[in-house]
Amino acid sequence: MSEMTTIKVPKDLRETVMRSARAEGLTAAEFLRRVTDEHARTQRFAAVRQAYGGGGRDSDYDEVTEVWDQAADDGLADA
Repeated sequence: MSEMTTIKVPKDLRETVMRSARAEGLTAAEFLRRVTDEHARTQRFAAVRQAYGGGGRDSDYDEVTEVWDQAADDGLADA
């Protein structure tokens, strides 16, 4: 078991954590681990979305894909 520590949170937040943990059959620590793991996963996916959507393509990406699109439409599939 890992070393334990105490964190100070408002009582209403502690009660919310305890209630949510209990509803899922978890300890408060297990619930907080799950919540923080899910948050980290969400952050990783957001970073991936930003990287893909950020226009970080190579400068010749559009030119190369246009050539491939033309080659795919050359009519040879009908041969």
